[in-house]
Amino acid sequence: MKIALVTDSYKPRIGGIESVVSDIAKTLSNNHKVYIVTSAKARGSGYILEYDGGYRVLRVKSRMLNFNGVTLNPPSLLVLYKVLRNIDPDVIHGHGLYSTLSIAGAIIGWKRLGKPSILTAHSFIGKDTPRYLVEGFRLASRNVSLVTAVSKAVAIDISRRLKIRRVYVTYNCLRVDDWVRRGDKFIELDGEPIILSALRLTYRKNPLALVRVADYLKQYVPKARLYIAGDGPLRKPLESRIKARGLNNTVFLGPVSRETLKKILWSTDIFVLPSKMEAFGISALEAMASGVPVVAMRSGGVSEVVVDNVTGLLALDEDDLARKTVELSLNLELAKSIGRRALDRAYYFDCNRIAYYHLEAYRIATELCSSKVSRI
Repeated sequence: MKIALVTDSYKPRIGGIESVVSDIAKTLSNNHKVYIVTSAKARGSGYILEYDGGYRVLRVKSRMLNFNGVTLNPPSLLVLYKVLRNIDPDVIHGHGLYSTLSIAGAIIGWKRLGKPSILTAHSFIGKDTPRYLVEGFRLASRNVSLVTAVSKAVAIDISRRLKIRRVYVTYNCLRVDDWVRRGDKFIELDGEPIILSALRLTYRKNPLALVRVADYLKQYVPKARLYIAGDGPLRKPLESRIKARGLNNTVFLGPVSRETLKKILWSTDIFVLPSKMEAFGISALEAMASGVPVVAMRSGGVSEVVVDNVTGLLALDEDDLARKTVELSLNLELAKSIGRRALDRAYYFDCNRIAYYHLEAYRIATELCSSKVSRI
């Protein structure tokens, strides 16, 4: 089968969608011909061809990308159409509602090329999302073969917001064996214990809750260190609040690559995810695959990944998040025990297993495309 994965979210950008698209492409390419079609900030028209392991990457040139790297200029969509026509894939899979290429690629696939096309929602439609965007998502969902979501929580959200009767769940995945601890390859960090949070420092990720975590740790576990990996518009406000409270137990690592994050996780004792509405929680899954227990909020898709009191601890609010982090910090034997179970749980979301659900979605999309049956 020839599969085209279309999205603005791909390397060298760092994030959950970027990680998942790369991992599922590697896994599917073992038995199928996979293309990733993404964007590149470059002058001129056409595309740039690259090779990444077992698949090809075609970067559609675009002089106009917004701050999230999303394609803005219409001429790029004509190039996208030509690229997809030349590839002639059996299925076109758009990743991300907030990606121009993703939506356009899925619509072009079904409406212009007569191909099975899938559009996957990787995030909730926030209450602050402008109405015109929501209407645009609704229109797009009616012009593709099948809509999928990365968790049941997201499926319920977009089904309600976009008025879609059927949303197929294709969980995010991870190549778990790549994240299992590797001997002495970890990065040594100061602290006893070491607590890590890796996330985009944006309002949706709720990073300011980490101030409370750091405060509780300073009071009850003075030798602990909280490391924060990631960047974004809330980095300076977060740094200012940490400094104002004299929380010298907190270290900002800035943006780190996936390879570096692995090595950091291999020396981490506890992982903290403060997001209140996490669509899936790929960073939590990465921690679990590294044998690290997760403390996260009891909401969104992360509660489908982390099993409370088994593979991690789920908190009711920000104070509870801080308390549960302290609880594990004071009982590292419990933390290690939870970490071992977390690794076992991570294999449930291994890409070799989840790839089956992607292929099943492609089969359903093919049937719907052939019959032109509406899913709405």
